[in-house]
Amino acid sequence: TIFDVNTCIVEGDNTVSLLLRPKGRDFSAAAECSVNVRRRARPGAEEAEDLGTITFSTEAMPAVTGFEPSSPVEGCGPVQVARWGVRGTMKFVAEGAFGPWSFASAQVLAPTEALRAEVLDAYRSIHALLAARSAAKLTAWCALQLADLQRAYGLPGPEQARRMLGVAQLLADPSISVDPFPGSLLTLEVLADGRLVHLLDADGKSPITLRSKDMPAMLGRFTCALCKTAEGWQIAR
Repeated sequence: TIFDVNTCIVEGDNTVSLLLRPKGRDFSAAAECSVNVRRRARPGAEEAEDLGTITFSTEAMPAVTGFEPSSPVEGCGPVQVARWGVRGTMKFVAEGAFGPWSFASAQVLAPTEALRAEVLDAYRSIHALLAARSAAKLTAWCALQLADLQRAYGLPGPEQARRMLGVAQLLADPSISVDPFPGSLLTLEVLADGRLVHLLDADGKSPITLRSKDMPAMLGRFTCALCKTAEGWQIAR
């Protein structure tokens, strides 16, 4: 599976994390997963430069040290055991990235209970806009992200960025419904040196969930990372 991460990369030092959770009480004796970070010189190019690979394997070691085969070894770590699984983090350097991104000038935030309550209110507002199918207002929350999409993909204008964002298409689909906002405890995570924040449920995923009438067994997630500017909270990613 290939994921485009243009808008997640900054010039210089970056990190990629691999978070795994066993299906049962523990990982099997041959559990294995890897993520390879590659850079293409141009869109659609077949050749790509390998920036690093983070690998998890329990074949020769317990899960808590299962990231040790990752390369480059000096950039991998520390391995963290979270309540939703095991996470390993690898550092890599990217040159010629697309930034500085719009959230680079946002407020630097520290994780506190007061901040968690503030972010929780913002998430509830986003959930309410989704439930009301208010595409225009929700897209307005994403103004910074739209500007970054134009820069990262060389889009000719904001209309193409809104199309790539996909909020209007999602809410125009009558088969999509939004689950009630959960009442369970949500965890605050601070990213990008304190400039981005998001909330995670007990599974380490976005608490805003979507369903499709056409595929009732499938659960979708509306993921978002927020930043705080002079204009208030905005969806940066």
